[in-house]
Amino acid sequence: MCGCGLFNARVWLGCLRSGIELVKAYRLDDAEPELVKAFVAGKLFFREHEVTTDAISVLADTTSVLHLCLRQRSDFDLATEVVTSTAHTLSRVMQSESLRREAMQACSHLLALNEIPQQVPAAAQLAMARFVQSPDSVAH
Repeated sequence: MCGCGLFNARVWLGCLRSGIELVKAYRLDDAEPELVKAFVAGKLFFREHEVTTDAISVLADTTSVLHLCLRQRSDFDLATEVVTSTAHTLSRVMQSESLRREAMQACSHLLALNEIPQQVPAAAQLAMARFVQSPDSVAH
């Protein structure tokens, strides 16, 4: 079972990494399927494996990047649905006392994504979307 979890995590991170690179290259048509795969893999990981603070952070990053890509492609309804779906997942995680703070911070971050102006260049939006609580640190 542990090997399966490692495989799922590698798929998730691989698709996310690929999607981010395609967004940076302004290849949104190619980025969207990779980011959708990463999003689905992340949601499956949360359903089947023990959640950690790192997993919460990566799920928030995955959702942020997919949200950015969908908004750039003018698919606002699906972008909102992706954020809403992750917020629901995080609300279940908030029930765990040890992960409540991280889940609440990630959820707060995701709910603020709609405030990012669309005119900001994609690379800057990506950096803003991956911004974690402190102005001095960005998730990598």
